[in-house]
Amino acid sequence: MDNFTTISDEQLAAKSQQGSLDAYEELVRRHETKLFHFLCLKLSSREDAEDLAQKTFLTAWKRIELFRCDAKFTTWLYTIARNLANSHYRKHRRAIHVELESAGLALVQTCTPADEISRSEKHADLWRVAREVLKNDYYDVLWLKYREEMSITEIALVMKCTRTAVKVRLHRARKALGRALKVEKILHTTNAPLAPIDRQISLTNC
Repeated sequence: MDNFTTISDEQLAAKSQQGSLDAYEELVRRHETKLFHFLCLKLSSREDAEDLAQKTFLTAWKRIELFRCDAKFTTWLYTIARNLANSHYRKHRRAIHVELESAGLALVQTCTPADEISRSEKHADLWRVAREVLKNDYYDVLWLKYREEMSITEIALVMKCTRTAVKVRLHRARKALGRALKVEKILHTTNAPLAPIDRQISLTNC
C-alpha cells in the first residue's frame, strides 16, 4: 500500500477520485476527531454527533468526483457537515449541547477578557462558554477560524456568505465571548453560584 501520510489532503482527494479507498481512509483518519467535536455543538447527543460525522464522510465519498482539487478539502468537507447539521437541527427543532472531549486553541485576540482563561489549563472552559452563549453562526465562525485555521475566504464558502459577513460575525463573536468570560471569572472570584450564563449576553449590544 502506498504511504499516504506525507501528502496533502487535496492529493489524497485526487487519489480518492481515482477510486483509492486507502487514500480516503487517510482523509477520514486526519479529520474525524475535529469533525466530531464540531458536530457536538449541533446535535442532541454524542451518538447523534458520531452518526452525522459518519454520514458526512459517506456523503463526501459518494460526491468525491465533485471536489475540485485546486480547492481546500476541509472547506468542502465542513460545508457538507454544516449543511447536514443544519438540516438535522431543522428536523428536530432542538440543539442540546454535548461535552467537547478536547480543548481548543485560543479563540480571541490578545488584550481581551478572553485572555484571562489560561491557555495551558482552561481551553475546554473557553469552548464550553462559547457553546453556551454564542449563536450557531458565531460559534461556527470561531471554530472554523481557530480550530480549522481557515481563511476568511474559506469560511465564507463554508457558511455561504460574504467575506464581510464573516468578518462581522467574527468580531461580534469575539466581543460576546470576551464579555461572557469576564462575567464567569467574576462569578468564580466572588464564589457566587455559577448559574447558566444569560444567552442575551451574546445576542444584544454586539
